[in-house]
This record gives sequence, structure tokens and C-alpha cells, in this order.
Amino acid sequence: MQKNELAKQKSSLRDEVKASIEQANNRVSMLEERMASLEEGTNTCSDGVTELEQQVAELKHQILSLTEKTEDLEARSRRDNLRIFGIKEGREGGAKVSTFIAELLQHVLNLATPPVIDRAHRTSPKTTKAGPNQPPRAFVVKCHYFQEKEAILRKAASEKLVSNDGDTIRIFPDFTQSLALQRAAFGPARQILRQCEGVKYGLLYPARLKITTPNGVQQMFPDPVKATAFAKGLMAP
Repeated sequence: MQKNELAKQKSSLRDEVKASIEQANNRVSMLEERMASLEEGTNTCSDGVTELEQQVAELKHQILSLTEKTEDLEARSRRDNLRIFGIKEGREGGAKVSTFIAELLQHVLNLATPPVIDRAHRTSPKTTKAGPNQPPRAFVVKCHYFQEKEAILRKAASEKLVSNDGDTIRIFPDFTQSLALQRAAFGPARQILRQCEGVKYGLLYPARLKITTPNGVQQMFPDPVKATAFAKGLMAP
């Protein structure tokens, strides 16, 4: 009887262990299925992230290209423009602005005939006039002929310009803000070059500094930092 009882207990224990093993195996199978599903989801997400990163990189490239094209188009649209500083508010009176500017340029530059001006206006037309303690707003002027605009700039760079009203006039090209900042970055190099005897230099469009050493060697610098370092090397010890 004891043997029979032990046999029954062993059989019952065996069945319990077997049931537990089967239950554990089922759980392991479920976990494996979940792991496989998670791995598949992770791979899908990883592929999606990689694809998104590629799309973002392509969009960045397109935006950069479009920005450069827009900047170039805006700069080209201003290639016939001038910015004139120093004319006090109200000097134009009731005269047509383009006529006023043409006559002023003829006088201050001592031209035989007034230049052909298509359009002219003060900057920030939507704002009120400059206050008494503020500098007068500049004029943006569109010349009809590119060569005439270039001649005005060359003459303005070599002479001190004073109007009949005593205003000191300064004339510059009408660059975009981005391009103006690029060109202004060469300021330190140009300041050093002014102190270098026998060195010639010029800032070329859009933003390149050309330096000619006393022995005739020419260097072109699109990078203002490298231009400044080169200029320092030309200074007399």
C-alpha cells in the first residue's frame, strides 16, 4: 500500500512538474513572440528614422540652395542701385525725388549732365521721419545705366562730397544685408593693409579681398580670417 501511495504521489508530482514546464514554455514562447515583434517594430522605427534623416538632409540642402539663389537674385536686382547718406530730411521739398537726386549728384560730382535716375526714395518709407537727434534716412537710388552707376561710385570714392546746403554726402553700393555683413568682415584686414607701405588691395564682388604685395604677387581671399592673418604678415617688423 505504501508503494502504491508513493507511486501515486510521484505520478501526481510528475504531472504538476510537467504542467509547470509546459506553462513556462508557453510563457517563454509568448515572450519570444513579443521580443520578435518589438525587434521588428524597432527595425521599422530605425528605418523610418534613417529615412527621415535623409529627407531632412535633402531639405536642408534644398533650403541652402534656394537661399543662395534668392540672395543672388536680390543682389542682382540691386546691381544698378546706390545708397546715398547724409542728405537731411526734407531737403527734397516738393520736387520729384528722382529729379532732386539727379541734380544733387550732378552738383556734388561736378558732372556735365545729370545722371539718368529711374527711381529714388528714402529708406523705411512706412516709418515716420527721423527725429532731430537721429541721422537722416538714406536714399535708395536706381540708376538707369550700370556704367553710370559705377562711374558715380568711383568718383565718390576719390572726393569729399558736399551739397549746396552743406550736407556731407556719402555714396555706396546698395548691397543686401547678408552681403554687406560678409564684406564688413574684411574690415580688420583692410585696416591693417592701410598701414602696409607699397601694398595694394581691393574688395571685389561679392566678398573677396584682393591683395597685391610690393613685389607684385597677388593673393585672393574669400575668408576674412585668412586675409587678416596674411595682412599681419605684411606689416613691417
